[in-house]
Amino acid sequence: SIRMTPFIDHSSTTPALYFEPIERRGKFANVIRLGRYTDKKEISKLEAAYAPVVFKSKVVSRAHAEIWVENGQWFVKDIKSSSGTFLNHIRLSPACQVSQAFPIKDGDILQLGMDFRGGSEEVYKCVKMRLEINRSWQKRINNFNVSAHTRLRSLTQSQPTQTQQQECSICLVSVAPCQSLFVAPCSHVWHYKCIRPIIIRNYPQFLCPNCRAVCDLEADVEVPD
Repeated sequence: SIRMTPFIDHSSTTPALYFEPIERRGKFANVIRLGRYTDKKEISKLEAAYAPVVFKSKVVSRAHAEIWVENGQWFVKDIKSSSGTFLNHIRLSPACQVSQAFPIKDGDILQLGMDFRGGSEEVYKCVKMRLEINRSWQKRINNFNVSAHTRLRSLTQSQPTQTQQQECSICLVSVAPCQSLFVAPCSHVWHYKCIRPIIIRNYPQFLCPNCRAVCDLEADVEVPD
């Protein structure tokens, strides 16, 4: 699987186009296209997991780049885009030329196009994304999620045992009843006062300082199976 989340670039004076996190599945001989959104109604026979990824930005070409998986390795290439495709800030090919295939790995930064008119309007902003490779397991409930939830519920007990106590990894003080807490989707917990600077820095995107999982704090609440 590959998940694309907005990359907040603090070195840039203008933020890139913000979009909801997008996830796609890899399947041999299946190419996932990246490009610009169009109002034309096109009937696609592809499943949602393999559908094209589109963005409402004029600096992105209709057919901009392609990603695919081969023998467990993900690749990306530019397919004659006019404003360029950048992998970790390096352009893959000159304008309107097909690039060679470049391997991509977890944590890479992929950029589609360059800001036009200084990115003064949303439609003129480039698209910057952080790539998460094969991390779909983080969205499934596991033993850690269940045990963390159990420990949180046990905080209301009058005499919690030593194994039930939990520390905030930022201040190293135990998490206790009547404290303001923040629980991430990955089930890591901190005092809200400790984690607040990290939350507001990239809001609504949140990068867990413990396990590096990325989530969207504005995402709709989903009830787990």
